[in-house]
Amino acid sequence: MLVVVLCTLLSGCLHVRAAMTISGQDKVSGDVLVATETPDGKVPFELRPPADLADRVHVSPYKEGTRVGASLSFDDLSYDEVEKLASAMSPTDSRFSLKMYRTGSLVVFEGSADLTPLADTDSGIELKISAPGEITTTNGEESAGTVTWLLQPGEITQPQATFQFTTGSGLDWIGWALLVCGVAIVSAALVGALALRNHLRTRPGARL
Repeated sequence: MLVVVLCTLLSGCLHVRAAMTISGQDKVSGDVLVATETPDGKVPFELRPPADLADRVHVSPYKEGTRVGASLSFDDLSYDEVEKLASAMSPTDSRFSLKMYRTGSLVVFEGSADLTPLADTDSGIELKISAPGEITTTNGEESAGTVTWLLQPGEITQPQATFQFTTGSGLDWIGWALLVCGVAIVSAALVGALALRNHLRTRPGARL
């Protein structure tokens, strides 16, 4: 969930590991670790999620060696809630954006990250997204249902991926079309069989 963590720092050395998992019920869970190095060891930013998502978004402090920061995790957010979380933690003039939505049997992820303020820094930013089904298009690296992007400091990157799968709560419109078609064929066959049987019964000497 790149936008959530990158908007807090526009300069300096930044290290981010972010991973999201999309479930078969169109719910998103994930973990984000954002850290930097400061002379006084104090975290120069604060991650504060919206109050109405507080029961599913958790933030805890992080410190390892000279790096300090925050770890953020979230569970079972809808696509709209993921966007809401991202927007709430982004400034008005944010250099980052994120969008997730379903269209038919496709789930689309679109992002944009302007990392030009991080040019000439030893920053490292990794984003991963996993989902069931097939990865139909992406500009990231694919491996076993997961797409990974390594965003480069000093560049503008637009990660995108499209996953194809239906929700676990029901069939998509193609599935329903096939189901209705199958029912219609079976019904027609039954009507035809009954009509033929009735016709044979009315023939002289029939013994059905």
